[in-house]
Amino acid sequence: MAEYKFDGAELRDRSGKKVGVLDGKYIRDDRGNRVGEINGQCFMNSQGSRAAELVGTDIRDSRGQKIASIEEVKKLIDGYGGASIVGMWLFFVR
Repeated sequence: MAEYKFDGAELRDRSGKKVGVLDGKYIRDDRGNRVGEINGQCFMNSQGSRAAELVGTDIRDSRGQKIASIEEVKKLIDGYGGASIVGMWLFFVR
């Protein structure tokens, strides 16, 4: 069983508590603070620096090193999406 559930807009933990929200291209925490941004296949942190990139099914950090795959993310988060679910994993689960 996955530890988190993502419905395409909200990421919730196992107990149902809201952890994060996808607001268009912005990723916000449960209080509404912007923690990241999805810019195509790139993920930017709140300061605008590149945090990671989705390359095929691999997630690579800012140096190009593989940090996970989409399959590994979907084992932890049950839900929809490619880049959106990866963004939630990157900023809240990892």
